[in-house]
Amino acid sequence: MFEAQMRDSETIPAQAEVGREIPNILVNMARATLDDLPRYPLPDGYALRMYQPGDAQAWVDIHLEADRWNHVTLETFWKEFGVDPIPLAARQFYLCTAEGTPIGTATGWFNADYYGAAWGRIHWVALRPAYHGRGLAKPLLAAACWRMRELGHDKAYLVTSTPRIPAINLYRSFGFEPEIRSPEDGAAWSLVRPYFKR
Repeated sequence: MFEAQMRDSETIPAQAEVGREIPNILVNMARATLDDLPRYPLPDGYALRMYQPGDAQAWVDIHLEADRWNHVTLETFWKEFGVDPIPLAARQFYLCTAEGTPIGTATGWFNADYYGAAWGRIHWVALRPAYHGRGLAKPLLAAACWRMRELGHDKAYLVTSTPRIPAINLYRSFGFEPEIRSPEDGAAWSLVRPYFKR
């Protein structure tokens, strides 16, 4: 997730309380099994639904509001997910208010050749900032993880970037761990480890 328009040389504050800058470097995380996935109920007043035709613009709008690190357009959506609505309708979630307004999205996507094997992929997770801190991120991520398992995936990975400390800690709470396949991966994760929640 979050791959488009990323530059390794870009530096930004990780989050206000960290008090230091972390270079913006792509990193991967993986969950070797989709057994024992957690479940989280949605708070009252919210609902999850699947992709419907026309949702591409809602997806863009959510990411434009939530994602400081990528310039997201409709072209980004079609490039990442293709134009076939069938896999989107099976894999892409929208978190909505009681009025039906989409405020978050997550996709339980796939990669048929991730280092030589078929993996599920958590792809492009975002929640509008006004809805942070309301217990919504975990149910949204859980829905995407469970959907991958229901569709036959037995393991999953994701792509994020080093300044996304809250997201990384969320993924770790779901059993995703840093993937280190090169010295560069190790160096990137060394910047993030001090901010891991225990």
